Amino acid sequence: MVQRYLIHIFCIFALVASLNAEEAFGISHGPMLGAVSENTAAIWLRTSSPGEVTVTLSNATVPDERLIRKLNTTIASDNTGIVRFDKLTPNTKYRYVAVADESTSEGHLTTLDASLKNETVRMVFGYGFNHDQHKVEPGASVFTNMAARKANIILFLGDFPYTKIGEQDEVRSGNRAIREVDGFTELTVSTPTYGIYDDHDFGPNDCDGTHEHADGALAAFKEYWPNPSYGLPDDKGIYCSFVIGDVEFFLLDGRYPARKNEKTMLGKVQFNWLCTGLKNSKSRYKVLVSGTQFGRVKADSWAGKYYIDEREKLFSFISNNDISGVIAISGDIHRSDIYKLPIGGGRYFYDFTPGALAKKQRVPPDPLPATMIHSYGIIDDFNMYGEIDFSPSSDKDVAITFRSFSTKNGLIYEHMLSPEDLSIQTGDR
Repeated sequence: MVQRYLIHIFCIFALVASLNAEEAFGISHGPMLGAVSENTAAIWLRTSSPGEVTVTLSNATVPDERLIRKLNTTIASDNTGIVRFDKLTPNTKYRYVAVADESTSEGHLTTLDASLKNETVRMVFGYGFNHDQHKVEPGASVFTNMAARKANIILFLGDFPYTKIGEQDEVRSGNRAIREVDGFTELTVSTPTYGIYDDHDFGPNDCDGTHEHADGALAAFKEYWPNPSYGLPDDKGIYCSFVIGDVEFFLLDGRYPARKNEKTMLGKVQFNWLCTGLKNSKSRYKVLVSGTQFGRVKADSWAGKYYIDEREKLFSFISNNDISGVIAISGDIHRSDIYKLPIGGGRYFYDFTPGALAKKQRVPPDPLPATMIHSYGIIDDFNMYGEIDFSPSSDKDVAITFRSFSTKNGLIYEHMLSPEDLSIQTGDR
């Protein structure tokens, strides 16, 4: 009798739990905006359980002009989904609303157009975030500070999140935790956001693409980041390029195709893709977005023993083809660095790294090597990020302005480069 009673009670609790789970269906993470161009936009979100989401995109000035997309999230993709809109009107403000049962989230976006070439483009970027390592006031975070900079684009450069072995569910769990941190959704809901991975969110420390969970880590990345594309049809990875104003960004995959035994970080296909893209680019600025630094001598970095030859080949290609306006942004190191690296012909390649978003910073080398012009790190200074302003061609004196920020100490360092520093002829388009 007691056993039947307990079974009856258990069934009631199970039924109530099931009903509550159904009632709780809604948007659990996001939305996050990505892949905005003149005619396209992508919106990422995650639901608390599998189900249908309706996303409506409306012209802000002509509300009757609207596009509606249905999205079915599934357990197979960790209840994530990406809605992609195309055939949008350039330089137009849109409002989007995502609805999952009674759960509603919304944001806004403005499509791009050629007029942005005549304006300053601001990029805010960071890397290296442990969700339990942010030292700011309750209800805020480093993401709150980043949002206050009013950027045109947000970039996350890997180690975001930290995992032990890069197993797919581990990467998923870390991504969910980051997206629950105060300020993250507010930062990314209406500002185009892009990401790459580095070693700790792809696999074990200093790994290449041969580790056993590489395919799972790649799959998890594609579930959580609404980049414009991921690699090429015949070459798996996360690399892609896109243009904002007079800036072309090349998001690099330095992990999945990397093979230390073959001494290649990018692999043959991606390397050729990058060189072709740089040579054909019509943009004033070309930004290489890398998880690791170009100047640091470390096994898995560009200047380490495995990849230094590929770096020199890339530098030679840039110099020999007289490609101007090429810089890099990078992560990995947990401090703020600027490298000035010779590439031949009296030219230099600059690599900008901010401190880590939420990881103890490293102390700078003493003395600085000849290839570094700046380094900052205080061990107990959590929460740092970087910013670059890309000036239009009408500014004859300043091409880019790099800033390194700390949520503890504010603006740490500012460094400007002239068009001449980047081998840009005044008036180059």
